Amino acid sequence: MIAYLKEKIQKNAVPIIAIGAGFFVLFTWSLGWWQSLENKTLDYRFKIRGHVKPVSDIVIVTADEESIKALGRWPWTRSVHARLVDRLTKLGAKAIIFDILFTEPEVEHPAADRAFAAALRRAAGRVVLNNFFQNLSGKLTDPLMPIAPLLKHSRTGFANSFAETDGIVRWQKLFTDYEDGIMPHLSVAGLSVFLGKPFVEIIKEAGIPMNGYNEMLINFYGGYDCFPYYSYYKVLNGDISDNRFQNKIVLVGGTATALFDQTAVPFIHVFPGVEVHATVMSNILRGEFLRPWPKPFTFLLIVACAFLSAFLLSSMSPLWGGVSALSILAGYFFATYFLFAARFVYAEFMAPAASLTFSYVGTLFYKYIVEEKEKRHIKKTFGQYLSPRVMEQVLSDPGYLKLGGQKQNLTVLFSDIRNFTTMTEASDSVELVSQLNEYLSKMVEVVFRHDGTLDKFIGDAVMAIWGAPIPQNDHARRAVHCAIDMLEELDKLNAKWKAEGRSPLEIGIGVNTGDMIVGNMGSKEKMEYTVIGDNVNLGSRLEGLNKEYGTHIIISDATYQAVRDMVEARHLGDVKVKGKTKAVEVYAVLGKKA
Repeated sequence: MIAYLKEKIQKNAVPIIAIGAGFFVLFTWSLGWWQSLENKTLDYRFKIRGHVKPVSDIVIVTADEESIKALGRWPWTRSVHARLVDRLTKLGAKAIIFDILFTEPEVEHPAADRAFAAALRRAAGRVVLNNFFQNLSGKLTDPLMPIAPLLKHSRTGFANSFAETDGIVRWQKLFTDYEDGIMPHLSVAGLSVFLGKPFVEIIKEAGIPMNGYNEMLINFYGGYDCFPYYSYYKVLNGDISDNRFQNKIVLVGGTATALFDQTAVPFIHVFPGVEVHATVMSNILRGEFLRPWPKPFTFLLIVACAFLSAFLLSSMSPLWGGVSALSILAGYFFATYFLFAARFVYAEFMAPAASLTFSYVGTLFYKYIVEEKEKRHIKKTFGQYLSPRVMEQVLSDPGYLKLGGQKQNLTVLFSDIRNFTTMTEASDSVELVSQLNEYLSKMVEVVFRHDGTLDKFIGDAVMAIWGAPIPQNDHARRAVHCAIDMLEELDKLNAKWKAEGRSPLEIGIGVNTGDMIVGNMGSKEKMEYTVIGDNVNLGSRLEGLNKEYGTHIIISDATYQAVRDMVEARHLGDVKVKGKTKAVEVYAVLGKKA
């Protein structure tokens, strides 16, 4: 049962890896583990797009360093704010929105509160004051509200903007439940004044895409100063031309460092909080909302990327698979950027990218483990039968050693020692085995020198093939040149043995070229890479003919036709061999042509 399951897993490893990678990414995506990295890709898309212009209906009056220097230390008395409201009302501002808290009465200057309240009354509903929720855990509660005399003649909206875990503001809550009603955000409350509509109606008509927390994704226009900024002090002094505020939304907030009203946004990490409100208002007025695409789209992409990677990319080489994976990731990122910049659609990048990456790396790792195991098996099985150069090629593509048999045009060589049986009876067995091993070692060395494959030893006989497992167009030449070199090496060995007082050896070699069946053959317990067929048998018969003709190398006509321009040969005529109904034309090889 275990063996069966192991075999099933091995056969289905690629889809299992794809399913595993896809499931892991889906699970972690559903838990929000990728959100932090996803946020970074969104920020990067903002930065690639660069700055764009917001609506021209919004301006900001700022309590900047210059104003604090001129008007004194913050906070200023509210009579100063009263003067600003009167000034902006006179200049035709349509909505005046204070991003400044007025939560406690001025004890030392009670007349200042009365002056500010009177200015708000004269503004006739133009002014919105902010409030700030203190309890941010779960449902928003306990807001710091403007004092009652001021709230009597103005509207209010909460100014909270909620940063994500990395400290960057990307979403803005537009309204929240409060007591028995709904509290709008400062930006929405301001638009209600500007457009003369209830904020709920504005949200419905605009079709603002919101998540489950009543938040919209803010489409930032750039870094600091995207909107026109005017110094508070200069507005009071009349240094700004009158038409700058006619029919405009005027936000009043602080940008001086001492006011600490700064936050981080995708473009920049020091950004005025008042400009966040301006950006939200501009998004709604223009209808330029970033619409997160539906979650099912991301779900399907995660699954598709896992299987695309496992089945398509893993079929390529590691180099081209890696290049293709990077190309797909880059292409997908730029597709998400196009949707973002041109269509205001926010498509998630990280989870599908992670699915593709994990699936590809997992499949690649599995293939590496399997291929390394296969290489170890090949080295163990064929290390003694293949030359180092042929082994290197086989290891680079194990497909050369396909299971089963294939018919191929190959050349086979048989060599055998003459009268070896007689020698075994007359010689000392230890010395004979030592001499035989020395002889066979040298013959194998010659076979490998010509990139042949040692098929097997048959007693004292050597069987080798050329043209498999690595294709060789000149397999006949290699085999015949190997046969000639085997005789030359044997002459050297005989000279050595003679000096040692040993008996010389004499061999016969047969070489034939033709179609043969080659492949891994045998039982499940023991496989052997070999060749079979009539042409293999003919090669063996040719080796035996050397005794009759007193020759050392006999080749068939098929082999001779392939090497006739490379070797000297003598025609021996047509010979009837065992197993063949027709006579076979044979040649004796005399040596290499000069």
